[in-house]
Amino acid sequence: MAKSVNFCWNFFKETQITALRRRSAKIIKIQDGSEKVIANFLSAFELSNLAAGAAKDLGLHSQTVQAVAEEYARRRKQFKKLLRWRGQRALGWIPFKASAVKISCADVREWTGPLSGKQRGRGRGCVSYAKKTFEFWASRILPDDAVIKTGSFCQDSQGRWYLNLTFESSSLQYQSQEGAVGIDPGVKTLATLSSGAKIDGPRLRERYLVKIRRIEQTRLSARRRQSKSRKFGPLPKRKRVAKLHAKVANARADFLHKASTRLVEEYRRIYIGNVPCKLMNRSRNMAAVSLDQGLGMFKTQVTYKAMRAGGQAMEINERDSTRTCSVCLTAHPRIGLRVREWQCSVCATVHDRDVNAARNILRLGREALTHPGDRKVAGA
Repeated sequence: MAKSVNFCWNFFKETQITALRRRSAKIIKIQDGSEKVIANFLSAFELSNLAAGAAKDLGLHSQTVQAVAEEYARRRKQFKKLLRWRGQRALGWIPFKASAVKISCADVREWTGPLSGKQRGRGRGCVSYAKKTFEFWASRILPDDAVIKTGSFCQDSQGRWYLNLTFESSSLQYQSQEGAVGIDPGVKTLATLSSGAKIDGPRLRERYLVKIRRIEQTRLSARRRQSKSRKFGPLPKRKRVAKLHAKVANARADFLHKASTRLVEEYRRIYIGNVPCKLMNRSRNMAAVSLDQGLGMFKTQVTYKAMRAGGQAMEINERDSTRTCSVCLTAHPRIGLRVREWQCSVCATVHDRDVNAARNILRLGREALTHPGDRKVAGA
């Protein structure tokens, strides 16, 4: 099925390339005689019509073909370029809609026999798709009033398959307490709050970097031996490398989810400094630490969780927030990164560098609600 999905994806891309080459229009301006090419990008409706009737031969549901067309058109519009081909190394992915599957879940308490720690609070279920039935372990039991919208079968780097579902339910409620907080994202600490508290990062680099480097040295020496003998084959410890990287990714995601959930539960309005994560990830000195912290992932999680809880997350321009006194609002000369504490020359207040920036972000966020200025709303 995954190969059939890849075939549909590549067919849509090939069709898009043909449409750009044959049906793109040229407009000549009368004023200067210059030409302007209007690219003919196909919509999801046009792509799905071209693949109508092919689902039965491919062993897929018809709505899966439509979902692939919609995803291709959405991603092409998002990235504004032709997407990559899906080959043999592409991870398995089979999207579907609600009417394409039938799902039944049972509470794990109905099981007879002893339960392990991992099985407690979970359940089992069956999903029927394309006249085939698959069993799965549910990480959580679906609510009784759950209305399934879309979903997909996805494969991870270790070859394990997962069933992902999106649903609507009125029984799930998320609430946050009244309050506002300013957050200064950083490198040494994941986030510094305006209340003075600091959230340390997961620091997975310190725990797993030595193991990863040791394995990569073994694989590098094997690659050199293969290049000399010209007998190429799979490198050793491939499964161990994939398992180690998956463990690091899972540990980072677990830490960030817990930290963002606690933050959203305590504060209704959250103001985050607009740290340029892309520039930090491209920096030679800060890329490793920035990617280890998962700062961009943390900001994304805080944003959608605040929206889900009925709160608000707002991205604030944090320019000059470090060198501006949060008490008397006096702007001082630029402060070096090595200086972690400094004293205001006007009001004699001793400031922690990150805490002072977080308090200025909180002040700017409150001002942005009444006087919208240079800020970016991330959720409401």
